[in-house]
Amino acid sequence: MTTRTRTIFRRSFFVVQLALLVPIGWFAWRTFLPRNYKESKSEILPLNLAGGPFETLYFAAEHPKGVLIVATGDGGWSGQWEEPVARHAAAAGFAVGGWDCRKFTNTRKFGHAELIAAFDAAASAVRKRAGLAADCPVWYAGWSTGAEWALSAAASPDRDTALAGVIAVAPGTRSRYGLSRRDLLGILPEGPDTYSLASLAPALHGVPVVQFAGALDVLDDTDWISALHPETPHKLVTLEDTTHDMNHADARFLGEFDMALQWTLDHSERR
Repeated sequence: MTTRTRTIFRRSFFVVQLALLVPIGWFAWRTFLPRNYKESKSEILPLNLAGGPFETLYFAAEHPKGVLIVATGDGGWSGQWEEPVARHAAAAGFAVGGWDCRKFTNTRKFGHAELIAAFDAAASAVRKRAGLAADCPVWYAGWSTGAEWALSAAASPDRDTALAGVIAVAPGTRSRYGLSRRDLLGILPEGPDTYSLASLAPALHGVPVVQFAGALDVLDDTDWISALHPETPHKLVTLEDTTHDMNHADARFLGEFDMALQWTLDHSERR
């Protein structure tokens, strides 16, 4: 190999290394660092929980007809899915509470009971701030990790008594009460502080559930929903040409999301 050839090879190799640093850096940021997305459209409502203080974002609606808790993916609140869904729902007439899964797990140790109490507290705080009646309908919705936690928060007789349904967007097969580095790398959670979605099915009896799946998503689990009792209202909505984040919560997804909220309300009123 001539000196000129070696120089060209080294420079080419250096360029390839630089090119690889971009996706590697993005992956590290996406995996291990909270997004800390900044927005100014919401209000912060403090929550006094047994495990220490927390908060929920509040998106006001002009004439609220119910409460919707929107739970994040494992990276925390972002403009990728959570923000467009929250703003859309508020414009559609729902008092929205934003639930940051990453912040919650970074501030405490918790289990199933603590998660249920926290979601209940968020719903109560939003209901009070919006001036809604105690029996107004409540929905838990979430994306990815948030979907798994929303289902878990609903899987108990201690759930909010006005819960009208759960909208689960792209949940995985298993989840953890917390987040580990292995979880953030996409490794299936295992251990005593984890649970499978199928194991939640008995305790979800009677709670209407709509799950969204993207046809291009390799991370979600669509099999667990078949474990729900036949008398428990449930449906799976699969969107073609759609990725894990529902194509950044695009217009097609948001339209289907609206219909899912109405479907769960219609079926909760029949219970």
